[in-house]
Amino acid sequence: MAKPAKVKKNSDPAMSAKKGEKKAAAEGTVKDAPAKDKAVASKGKKEAAKGFKGRLAKAQAAKAKPAKGAKKERKSAGKFIREVRVELSKVTWPTRQELFQSTMVVLIAVTIAGTFIAILDAFFSRLITLIS
Repeated sequence: MAKPAKVKKNSDPAMSAKKGEKKAAAEGTVKDAPAKDKAVASKGKKEAAKGFKGRLAKAQAAKAKPAKGAKKERKSAGKFIREVRVELSKVTWPTRQELFQSTMVVLIAVTIAGTFIAILDAFFSRLITLIS
């Protein structure tokens, strides 16, 4: 009697390919990954951190003050007023009821905090008079 041929558990090439991708992803060598993932996978953690610091430094340099010889762009008063109006039109202004409710919340919170501080002040005043 002949022995039956050994059958591999995962003879399906699609299944073995998926396992290979998982293994490669765990090792950081995925070939079909997006460019960003490849870059991060190929770099070490320190190199990735250096890259972030480099971008941060560039952003801060862009915000930095212009050099002494550089001229500032001047805007006319009319242009400034127009830009202010545009920005103020983007603001979501509260309704009368929302404003009233917010004001009441603030007044109640201030009253509670003031009462608490007054009680502590009276307590410590009496404590000091008893000590001295």
